[in-house]
Amino acid sequence: MDASKTMDTQTEILRSLQKMPFFKNVDEKDLAPFVGKAKKRSLNRDEIIFTADEKCRNLHILHTGMLKIFVLSPDGREQIIHFLKPVVVFGEDILFGEDPYEASAKACRETVIFDIGKKDVEDFLHIHPQVGIAMLTYLGKKVRKLTRMIADLALKDVQGRLVCQLVQMASDQGKRTEGGILIEGMTQEELACATGAVREHLNRCLSRLQEARLIKLDRKKIIIQDMESLVSLSQKSEPFLSI
Repeated sequence: MDASKTMDTQTEILRSLQKMPFFKNVDEKDLAPFVGKAKKRSLNRDEIIFTADEKCRNLHILHTGMLKIFVLSPDGREQIIHFLKPVVVFGEDILFGEDPYEASAKACRETVIFDIGKKDVEDFLHIHPQVGIAMLTYLGKKVRKLTRMIADLALKDVQGRLVCQLVQMASDQGKRTEGGILIEGMTQEELACATGAVREHLNRCLSRLQEARLIKLDRKKIIIQDMESLVSLSQKSEPFLSI
């Protein structure tokens, strides 16, 4: 890589890091050595980033694109844990050793990530312990989110799981538009995997939500038209729409 491309890549990494809450109080001059350790990786749609049987060796930063974190059932079916959009850190398993990843990661579209090795992360955290503390707070929030997801999968029917998933996606990756909160880039098959439903049942649930004017469906797009009502429904345990 020539000097100009190296400089451009390091600038990209720096800008991504500065968008993350746990790096916001770190001076640019202190981030520079850390940035120099990162390696850029460009991925195509459906390209695997890591699998659940690989050892954790890098911390990853999602710079552009979109990816999904998932586990595979014994019969090879995907259970999507969550979708990620920029800018976010993932692969935090590295902070707790070099055991295998708990899940797999795959690009949902053309994606760019930055990888930073375990030792480089540890060296940086020794110098800037406040970043490590902020990361632990962030991980605590993720654990609570995953706990809620497990409870939803165990206790709610397909309709309830779908509503909870839509609320979460709207919060994590939704874009506000004149028509409502736009969620895009996800196929109905992926949404079915995320909610643990068969596609036919999911389609009926989506249609009911659209008929109730809570959402509007488009190709690979969902517009949340009534977020307040959707949030209210997500907090209920009983079925709310007949199928």
